Amino acid sequence: MTTYVFDACAVIAYLNQEHGSDVVKRLLLQADCERLMAMVNVYEICYDAARQKGIDQAMHVYQQKIQPLPVQLVHTIDEAMLRQAIYFKTTYAVSVADALALGLAKSKQAILVTADHHECDVIDQAHDLSFCWIR
Repeated sequence: MTTYVFDACAVIAYLNQEHGSDVVKRLLLQADCERLMAMVNVYEICYDAARQKGIDQAMHVYQQKIQPLPVQLVHTIDEAMLRQAIYFKTTYAVSVADALALGLAKSKQAILVTADHHECDVIDQAHDLSFCWIR
């Protein structure tokens, strides 16, 4: 069974119906797969909403838009995820949130769903992880 890990930019694109949202929607509707997202990436989405419209809007986004998604939210960092996140952070100097999304994907042998070429192109080129580019 295929496992997908969603990062913040992929879910933001979906929620805002931006370019690439159709790819995310297809994956959310796909049968026979597992979908995961680290809570730190949920935080990124909610922080973005809070900057624009306040904390109440951020919590609304979490409760009404993120929680209903068919995505398992990963609330803890286990040792395998930690090891991989450290690897990505030290090897590629990505942000902490991206390192955790990458670490989750690598530890679960998953495909990272993203639009973040700035952080992830070099990782993709090194064949260090599988990606599903939404744009």
